[in-house]
Amino acid sequence: MIEEIVFIYNAKSGLFNAFLDFSHKIISPKTYECKLCAITYNNFGKEKKWRAYLKSLDFKKTFYYADNLSSINYINADTKMPCIFLKRKNKYQLIIDSNELNTFKNVDVLIDRISDIIDSNE
Repeated sequence: MIEEIVFIYNAKSGLFNAFLDFSHKIISPKTYECKLCAITYNNFGKEKKWRAYLKSLDFKKTFYYADNLSSINYINADTKMPCIFLKRKNKYQLIIDSNELNTFKNVDVLIDRISDIIDSNE
């Protein structure tokens, strides 16, 4: 049984950094380094479809930013961000790495991929 899904953004936390990210996505979206942010947030906040999908998941959802990873003991220095982990039986498993995430064109592709992984892990 799935206990938790963990999303790790390749972005820094805080209001100032959010403003910088917002600006970067508008001015130069192709060079924005966090595909997870780019496809799950638009210029006005979290994508409605993404928000609804997250709400539909009946297990814990955790979100981390690149500058607050010190509390995560299952991520190593080689793990590139953004990425997504799944927790089952008290163990964390990388389910979508940055290489795969960077190929996703939109939030629909991400939702489909996560749904497929969840279905195969239940």
